[in-house]
Amino acid sequence: MNHRQRIAGPVAATISAAALTLGSTSTAFASDTPSPAERTAAVVEKATGTTDIAPAPAPGTAIPQRSTGDAKATTATGDAVSIALPGINDVTGAKAGKNTTVYPGAARATDIAVQPTTDGGIRALAVLKDATAPREQRYDIGLPAGARLVKLDNGAVAAIAKNGTFLGGFTTPWAKDANGTPVPTGYRVDGNTLV
Repeated sequence: MNHRQRIAGPVAATISAAALTLGSTSTAFASDTPSPAERTAAVVEKATGTTDIAPAPAPGTAIPQRSTGDAKATTATGDAVSIALPGINDVTGAKAGKNTTVYPGAARATDIAVQPTTDGGIRALAVLKDATAPREQRYDIGLPAGARLVKLDNGAVAAIAKNGTFLGGFTTPWAKDANGTPVPTGYRVDGNTLV
């Protein structure tokens, strides 16, 4: 089975994960004291851009209210896929920026952010605030029975149904330091956990 050909077709739900290291960047805010969510959203949106952030999640896609909830998406086949955010603290999400939900302090020295994307998917990001933040993020993926995660040659990961149908994908991961310089990163698949 050629997974690359299947990925080239239409995809209803793509979940991508990335990491950012928060640095001291100057950003203008409406108030003199931006909230932690506003600061993180500004860093995230500077790194991702805002043109592909959707004004609302697509039908069948959900962003959790709390960091301990699951982000969910419906695939082109109608199957549900979920992603557990990598935080260990139960934090309420706050919308900031264009439409970024931020979970400040979801893990040690780490904020988690989720954005709905215009392609009908979601983007999950870990913002590492200092050197004490975990260098590894674990996303538990909820898949239909018999489905599996498959790492591809380009670094992306595909979710493949038991019958070989492409359910969705996780785009090639990326990371940037506080200056916006790319930092090497990659996925590892551990059962139904994307590391």
